[in-house]
Amino acid sequence: MRYSATAAAGFALLSSTLPAAAQIGPPAAVNWGGPYVGLNLGGEWTRLGSSATIPATGGRVSQTAHDTNITGGGQAGYNWQLNNFVLGVEGDFRGGGPSGSGRVGAANGGFVAGDNFNTSSSWNASARGRVGYAFGPALLYATGGIAFADVSMKANYVGGGSSSDSTVLMGPTAGGGLEYALTPNVSVGAEYRYTDYGHDHVNLGRRATAAGLVPVTGNVSLREQAILAKVNYHFGAPPPPPAPLPAAMPAPPPPPAPKVFIVFFDWDKANITSDGMAIIQQAAAAYRSGGPVQIQVTGYTDRSGSPSYNQRLSERRANAVANALSQQGVPRNQMAVSGHGENDNRVPTADGVREPQNRRVEITAP
Repeated sequence: MRYSATAAAGFALLSSTLPAAAQIGPPAAVNWGGPYVGLNLGGEWTRLGSSATIPATGGRVSQTAHDTNITGGGQAGYNWQLNNFVLGVEGDFRGGGPSGSGRVGAANGGFVAGDNFNTSSSWNASARGRVGYAFGPALLYATGGIAFADVSMKANYVGGGSSSDSTVLMGPTAGGGLEYALTPNVSVGAEYRYTDYGHDHVNLGRRATAAGLVPVTGNVSLREQAILAKVNYHFGAPPPPPAPLPAAMPAPPPPPAPKVFIVFFDWDKANITSDGMAIIQQAAAAYRSGGPVQIQVTGYTDRSGSPSYNQRLSERRANAVANALSQQGVPRNQMAVSGHGENDNRVPTADGVREPQNRRVEITAP
């Protein structure tokens, strides 16, 4: 088995990235769309065939090498996602490959015992399409396309002389895999692929024979099965959507205007008239229907007397209304009773004017 520098780098990446990513936990849903890059590391089981022919004499030798190798490299791709279906393209490049050697045991049409041939491949690559189905944080997919591999063949001839040539084989590749998202940007997966790189001719120079120097033609072929562990970084994962803005709270309704009931009095009187009693009954009914709240009972006078007299008169009027309210079922401790005298006239007047609308008690319920 041959280890490539690329394989070692892939192994280092896997060992350092996966534990940290696994601690984060998989996302509930994954957007597989967009570009990604990654590394791969795995094993390949190969069949490397080669033969050398001297057309002028009919001499031919052949060999088949079955080899197992560790291989590694990188990949890059782009996905498009529609609901749960994912379409994509991917290209990869891997280092490492099989090798084989053979030696001629007996003279054969110009070849002599001891002639040897070495065949090897050092890299392969592919360009493929992918079609998959996403479920939760996983993506199950099939892949297929065209693969390429270099193959070199070298001949060492007894008696002196050597020649080498290389070619790039091309053939179909197909397989499938499973990819799992550790985070919205990091995924790991495993993939199996079968590849038939086909065959091609190489030029192995000229071999000295009894008939003189004659050209030697080589033929190489390569088939491969590979299982790869892969880690990818996805650039296309979108940022999480912003949290929805809280619904605007409706403006609180304006507080209800206080209810005001006005009881009017005759000039220089604190007696409640029949009209005034009807107003008091309305105020008491409003109090009982709206629950227990403190109400304001405020007495006023006009400006026809002295300020001190008017103050006392306004207080008598306020107390008279408060007593009437109490008789209607309004507790006295739920009333704030006061007199404002000739202040705060409802109708502004000059001093000494008898204004009926200023002779009043206002009952205010919040």
